[in-house]
Amino acid sequence: MAAVDFKAKAHIFRNTAFMLKGSFKVSPVATILIYLAYICENVYYSVVFNVMFLETAISIIEGNGTFREFVIKITLIILGKLAVDLFAYIVFHPVREKYEIKFESYINQMIFEKAQQVELACYENPEFFDNYNRATWVVEKGAYKRIIEGSAWTVGSIISIISLAIYLYSIDPLLLVVLVCPVIVMYFQIKRNGVEFQKEKEMTPFERQKDYTKRTVLLKDFAKEIKTTSIFEVVKRRFKEATELNIKSIRKYGKKIAILEMFTDFFGEVIPIAGGFGYGCYRLIVREDLPISEFSVLISAITNCRNKLNQLARYFTMQQKQCLWVQNLREFLAYEPKIVGGEIEPGEFESLEFRNVSFRYNGSKKNTLTNVSFKINKGESIAVVGHNGAGKTTLSKLIMRLYDVEEGEILYNGRNIKEYDLLKYREKFASVFQDYRIFAMTVAENVLIEEVDENNISRARKALHQSGVYNKILSLDEKENSILTREFDDEGVLLSGGESQKVTIARMFAKDFDVAILDEPSSALDPVAETKMYDSLMEGTKDKTVIYISHRLSSATRSDNILVFAHGELIESGKHEELMTLGGEYCKMFTLQASGYREEEDNDEE
Repeated sequence: MAAVDFKAKAHIFRNTAFMLKGSFKVSPVATILIYLAYICENVYYSVVFNVMFLETAISIIEGNGTFREFVIKITLIILGKLAVDLFAYIVFHPVREKYEIKFESYINQMIFEKAQQVELACYENPEFFDNYNRATWVVEKGAYKRIIEGSAWTVGSIISIISLAIYLYSIDPLLLVVLVCPVIVMYFQIKRNGVEFQKEKEMTPFERQKDYTKRTVLLKDFAKEIKTTSIFEVVKRRFKEATELNIKSIRKYGKKIAILEMFTDFFGEVIPIAGGFGYGCYRLIVREDLPISEFSVLISAITNCRNKLNQLARYFTMQQKQCLWVQNLREFLAYEPKIVGGEIEPGEFESLEFRNVSFRYNGSKKNTLTNVSFKINKGESIAVVGHNGAGKTTLSKLIMRLYDVEEGEILYNGRNIKEYDLLKYREKFASVFQDYRIFAMTVAENVLIEEVDENNISRARKALHQSGVYNKILSLDEKENSILTREFDDEGVLLSGGESQKVTIARMFAKDFDVAILDEPSSALDPVAETKMYDSLMEGTKDKTVIYISHRLSSATRSDNILVFAHGELIESGKHEELMTLGGEYCKMFTLQASGYREEEDNDEE
């Protein structure tokens, strides 16, 4: 993603309007209640309780009313207080709790959907991760709540300030000068917010490094290496370096923030109090044209107006900070994926062709694939073989359009794959990747990769049987309803590497597909289990087109055609017997691996 000047673009009103639009979409009733609650609370405490109550009490002392009138007014003020509290606790708070859960879910859904749309290359881009992390701050740091509640509080505060300003104006128009100071305060706080945001932006990569360190230490995936090697010292050093860089950023921006905070306090506290109180004393003592009752109420009104204006300034600048995070979210949501589909719906598979395809990953100086051409026809089984780093896995990613080719083209049924509807095109393929993942869900959900019900559970069982892991699943207490991993369930099932791989292979059998792409499908299996798996695959994929990608050649002997890759180039192709007769790279690889298998068998016999 291109770098964005968030500070320049983070317009507080546009971003607040964006969040309000979402809030009304999630729950218009809750949004209105939030505004009513904050307006009532602001007006009551600022005007009614802190000014009218004092004015009523002092009027009685000066003899400007009866005690009965005082009791009536005080009773009404107390009843108003009860009404505000009842509204808040009986109506507003329960509604707000439900609203916050729904609104958080709404924002997360937007983030999840956009993350689903972006191309795989984004996940290999550190800048993308930083932008993604900042986008999630809207939820993680509670910005969505603060913006809605802050805007509601701001409306209530403005109504209160207008009421207090009218009261001050009725006493003396000069008193409105106290309204100028919060504007100056707001300026300094906006400047402070900009510095604060730059500090947080600079710290984002270091925070990501710290988070990675925490995951590395805590997750099971790294546990064996952490406990049996010295890598923990390296991880710990990285964490320390990230912490030190964070401290350096804090020092870099700390003085600026402190100076701006000093000016904020001076114009927010010292001048309004000294100026307003001093002018009131001047009129009371020198000019003697201000009664003590009005002076007392004047002091209360100035204090409340000053507090409310300073709070409003702080809320406004806090809103600006939250809106900077919302701007991150909006920039993330506005990102246009580079891999987009066309409008054509792909028909039944007939052929797949690479024509002079070259590809390199972002940031790489060297091609991963160079000038690759071949064609696969319906019903063929193809083995793609070569040493690690030969470009085999990249081939599968290009076929699935996880990346797009830079030179040449890939054709599906004679038409460029970019012309097809992306989702419907991908539905034609069933894939098993070498870096497979097991989800913290039930066995059946892991197989079907969708919601499980009585209509599709039999499909999951059949797929588990075809992949060769059904007997293991039957031995579990909850069978196919057993939860895998212990991420959320202490009773979760931990499968072996081979069993987990068979579960992911079952995903292929559970899907209606035209072409199967199997990337290192037997990497976690021993030779015997590998042979059984290929027997099952051959049986389960009859009349289907299958692409086997592996550096182990057990699948090659059964394939209709073998594509041999080295250093990103297609160097040989043909049937097993043809390539063995040729005596090239494939022959060398097969002979070497066959001797290794024979040594394993000899050792087993001993």
